[in-house]
Amino acid sequence: MTRQQLFAAFFFAVLLYLLFQFYVIFSVFLGPLSWAALLALVFYPINERLVVLLKGRRSLVAFGLTTAVILVVIVPTIVITIVLAGESVAGYQQLRQLSESNQMPALVARLVEWFSGSRLGQLWAYLAPQMAAWNINLSTTALKLGDAISSFLVAQGTGVAKNAVRFVVNFFLTTFALFFFFRDGERLIAALRALIPMEATHKDAVFSRLYEALSAVVQGTLATAIAQGTLAGIGFWFLGVPFAVILGCATAFLSLLPGGAVLVWASAVIYLLFEAAFVRAVLLLIWGVFVVSGIDNVIRPLIIGGRTQIPTVFLFFGILGGLQAYGFLGIFLAPAIIAILVAFIRIYQEIYAVDSPPAPPSG
Repeated sequence: MTRQQLFAAFFFAVLLYLLFQFYVIFSVFLGPLSWAALLALVFYPINERLVVLLKGRRSLVAFGLTTAVILVVIVPTIVITIVLAGESVAGYQQLRQLSESNQMPALVARLVEWFSGSRLGQLWAYLAPQMAAWNINLSTTALKLGDAISSFLVAQGTGVAKNAVRFVVNFFLTTFALFFFFRDGERLIAALRALIPMEATHKDAVFSRLYEALSAVVQGTLATAIAQGTLAGIGFWFLGVPFAVILGCATAFLSLLPGGAVLVWASAVIYLLFEAAFVRAVLLLIWGVFVVSGIDNVIRPLIIGGRTQIPTVFLFFGILGGLQAYGFLGIFLAPAIIAILVAFIRIYQEIYAVDSPPAPPSG
């Protein structure tokens, strides 16, 4: 081994060790830093326009925009989470009282009578013996559904109180990092680009795909949440479901998770069934399946899949896997990772993949 090779081996060994230690140090703050970076990316176009408008005063723009994000995004999210947690407890208690009053058998009998002669009635006539054979209790199932929704929302709301110190620290770290990402984000990205040993065109492709993926996921997720929350709220209000506004907000909040909106409007359908409002329950079921949940299949693929050029099936399973691996942050990280992988595959095809030569003509 030559002296130069020995130096290179030593240098890269030390560099890898330092990078590992750097990760160990900053992995504690990965959550706040990731949320700050995501928020900075979402508001990047506004940040750049304000910098031009205020003639390059980046510190002033960063301070004002950070304050605006806190007031418009972070604080309302916290308040909505706590309110939903309280309302979910009240709703679950009401559901338990209805179930314990032994109204379920009479309710099922009235439903069977109302749907008799229809295909739904025939379906129930087939399912009832099967449910009895498998010891499936409709009342218990409804309670479990209500308990699942209540437990999730309560966990999100009480988590703030139980871990108040940790929450305050993470909140401060996120806003602190957000200020510097607004102010110095462009320079940080330029420095990172300079360190990547790739051609300029390939760097542009990777960073462009990363930005498109993250911005598309954020915009698609928020647009879907707003649309589903609004449509669900309209349905709840029109059909006389109590707490229509709060349930609409809950639908928007839970729709950030795949299939989360179904938990809310399905619970409202069960409530209407307990109230013997069969027509309204069926109308809400149709509205929930075809309109509230259906809009998700239109907006999300249109915005995310169209801009990232990632097949919908990969997006769906990628988001589910991201949730499992990274928690709520995985909703945004998974499509970004898939988009970067696609960019690297295309670079590989461009540089290394060689088409096999055509077969020589026979004869």
